[in-house]
Amino acid sequence: MKAKKRKLVTSTPPPPPPLTTISSLPDDIVADILLRLPSAASIARALFASKHWWRVACSPTFFRRLRAVHAYPLLLGHFAAQASSPLPLFHPARLHSDSVLAAMVRRGDFFLTRLQVFGRCTLEDSRDGLLLFSSRTKLIVFDPVGHHTVPIRRPPRRSFPYHGYAAHTFCFFPDITTGGAEAECFRVVSLQHRRQSVRAEVFDYGTRSWTIHPGTALRPARSHGNQLFPAMHAAGRIYWKYRTEPILLALDAKTMRFLYVRTPPGVTSRSPYAVGERDDGACCLVHVAHGAPDGCPRLQVWLHCVVGGNEVEPWVLVRDEPLRLRSALRGRVRQVRAVAGGVVLLCFTGSSAHLPHVAFRLKNLKVEAEFTCRGSARPYLLQ
Repeated sequence: MKAKKRKLVTSTPPPPPPLTTISSLPDDIVADILLRLPSAASIARALFASKHWWRVACSPTFFRRLRAVHAYPLLLGHFAAQASSPLPLFHPARLHSDSVLAAMVRRGDFFLTRLQVFGRCTLEDSRDGLLLFSSRTKLIVFDPVGHHTVPIRRPPRRSFPYHGYAAHTFCFFPDITTGGAEAECFRVVSLQHRRQSVRAEVFDYGTRSWTIHPGTALRPARSHGNQLFPAMHAAGRIYWKYRTEPILLALDAKTMRFLYVRTPPGVTSRSPYAVGERDDGACCLVHVAHGAPDGCPRLQVWLHCVVGGNEVEPWVLVRDEPLRLRSALRGRVRQVRAVAGGVVLLCFTGSSAHLPHVAFRLKNLKVEAEFTCRGSARPYLLQ
């Protein structure tokens, strides 16, 4: 009996695995590669490897990791309002020794060309690499590093019993869950007032809607055009100055509760001071005191301290020293414009309408930027 011949079964070989390219790497792998590069110059060159790598490098998550590993001073510059221009002007910081930040400035849209279609815009806030502008008809969130523009509508008119409130100012709302913001994930708060009451209305980009939070019987700070009382962010709170009283209006992002916070002893409504964050994220109040016998202004730093929920005396003085900056700009300190990420921006008196401004590091008084401008100025940091 003849044995049956076995049929040979031929199979098609599996296709070769797809080639791994620099553009196909996952975001976390790209971030790890960038963080392991030996120098800022090598990181700057790698950012131009592909659009994917640039997108990863522009995320707030990468900024925080980069700052933790390399302790980079992530101050790119300042935006200053100009009366003769519909958009603020960008003044870059001293980036000669930091190739990464210099590359971001060169590739970013810091001339705000994508905002020209909206006409005259007012810079309301700057936080976590995002800018918040207001025009006559809408609000615009802009990421100059990533070239992202997000227009959003203003709060709608409300019917009874929510009507009668007028929007005083707009600012970013602290992200207490992730500690940062992105161009596709942010919230905006509208500070509104009606007689002696104040309330917050919050826009969530995830839901594309405004939500009203209950009002509180407090008198909010008011100013013309929001030039003198910009929002100040620190440790999950938003602070606003009062015009005539030595108190601050604060909004707690966790409880959505408004409260009064008194300024430290010796800090009046006319004093040059601002609330913000040190480079470690701690809430502080920076005050420049004049009147010393030697004529040198003194830098005072007060840390926010709450014991058992009591905020009657919430400030503790941790620094009181002469303010000596290595800067060619001279004059009397007119105002502390901002304190953010450990960077302090001072405005000095001047002989013309264009006032001198100096930005320095709080921890070592190192000057990071010098410029003059006629309007208000805000620092632009990547945190």
